[in-house]
Amino acid sequence: MKFQYLYLVFAGALIMSACSDDVTSPVLELRQPAVLNEIAGNEIVINKDNATRNFPEITWNKADYGNGAVVNYTAVLTNVTTGKQCVIGETGDTGLTLTNADMNTMFAKLGAYPGQMNEYRLSLKSQAFDAFYDDATNTVSFKAAAYDPNVDDIDWDYAYVAVNYPDWDFTTAYIIGDPDNVGCYKGWVKIDENVSYAIVKGDDVNQVLATGEVDDNNKGFFEIVLSADGTLTHSVACNTWGLIGDATSGGWNDDTEMEYDDDTRLWSVITPLTANHFKFRANKDWTINYGIDETVPGILVASGADIGVDVESPYIVTMDLTHGGKYTFTMEETTIELSSAFMTLPGSYQGWSPEADNCYKVYSDSRDFKYTGAYYFEAATEFKFYDAGSWIGIVGDVQWNDAATAGTFVIGDGDNIVITESAFYKISADTRKMIASLSKTGWEIIGDATPGGWDSGQLMDYDPETNTWNITIELADGDIKFRWDASWTVNLGGDLQSLTQDGANIHVNAGTYDIILDADNYKATITSK
Repeated sequence: MKFQYLYLVFAGALIMSACSDDVTSPVLELRQPAVLNEIAGNEIVINKDNATRNFPEITWNKADYGNGAVVNYTAVLTNVTTGKQCVIGETGDTGLTLTNADMNTMFAKLGAYPGQMNEYRLSLKSQAFDAFYDDATNTVSFKAAAYDPNVDDIDWDYAYVAVNYPDWDFTTAYIIGDPDNVGCYKGWVKIDENVSYAIVKGDDVNQVLATGEVDDNNKGFFEIVLSADGTLTHSVACNTWGLIGDATSGGWNDDTEMEYDDDTRLWSVITPLTANHFKFRANKDWTINYGIDETVPGILVASGADIGVDVESPYIVTMDLTHGGKYTFTMEETTIELSSAFMTLPGSYQGWSPEADNCYKVYSDSRDFKYTGAYYFEAATEFKFYDAGSWIGIVGDVQWNDAATAGTFVIGDGDNIVITESAFYKISADTRKMIASLSKTGWEIIGDATPGGWDSGQLMDYDPETNTWNITIELADGDIKFRWDASWTVNLGGDLQSLTQDGANIHVNAGTYDIILDADNYKATITSK
């Protein structure tokens, strides 16, 4: 019996040893790497006619890791010329289905340019679980030329604004052009950084037509013009565009501002228009403005004719200044909801009565959910916005600038807005974005006699008891005028006892002065101290 017991123990040990050997033996191993198949076509040219078709098949014979392993593949494309590479697909299948447009996007990422034939190398890596990462046994090469879908409907000479040339991206480059065939390229661009650029010919991007730089003086939205003699010029930055005319709510005095979309590169606004006329202009000034070319519908020209509105209605108005030098606009009647014409500002200054006659109002003349108004508030005044039965307050705190002259805040179902310092304030609110702002405003003096010259006005203080504006200031020998809210829309000059809109400059000698403006009665006094 003892002998049998020892025999059984020995046999069991052998069995356990055998089982242990099985556990430590590899379950997976690469038995056969993946093999890429050749891509049909030696030189592939992508264009607008074949962009939606499938790119030649990218396929491979699968890798074998044995034991029914789940295998995933990563395909990597390399531009042999630039050395740049990117992943073009990850899959558990043995192939990728991509369109020519898909591959065109990849080519652009890898430094390709329109019309240029480049050599590409395709490589493949297989993966089984997290333990095996193996290259295919081969790579395959092919040649292809990219194209730019942004010029599909441009049938005139054009050129790219190649920012940071020679390492530039044609898919995001602005395009200027010569639609009138006069040898002059033009177009608007939006560049917000100090950069250098080259103007490269559209049908031969190896040909540089001119080079330029963007600096603090012109960055933003501006026009580039390359004249026939090779002279390159920039316009001033025009970061504000609007509609103006008797078809708009502001008439011929106040602009209905548009918004710029960085993705579409269009200026647009939704606004009611009457059956009258309007034009587009920049920076609330007539220096740069566009009207219609009466011989070609939809085309804008500098200082062109007034644009007529046939039917009174809300419209979606768009302006395109970035399409290869051809400047166009569209007007589309819409049933999109318009905002209320005004909101009231009930508060502690008038007993919190939103319907009372003494309640301040902010107006949205364009009915675009953007409201503005300007009023005097005593310190510690509290108020809210009131819009057709809805109370709108502040959410969080006002974020003031360092000088505490302007601040922004979020609005919604919030607290009372509290004024901390007595002053005349411009109040703005956007009830789509639910943001608002407060900024000190009012009458200012401006001119070459003031410290700010003709560029920056000196804000005057408001006296609510006398309803006048005053400032004590040291002036140089020169001229001054009065203007409202840092804008030339409302300005006064001429005889101090009979000031007039757009009146003549007022000359002063160097010295320190007390200046009092009674704008309601068009009078002012300038007293030397």
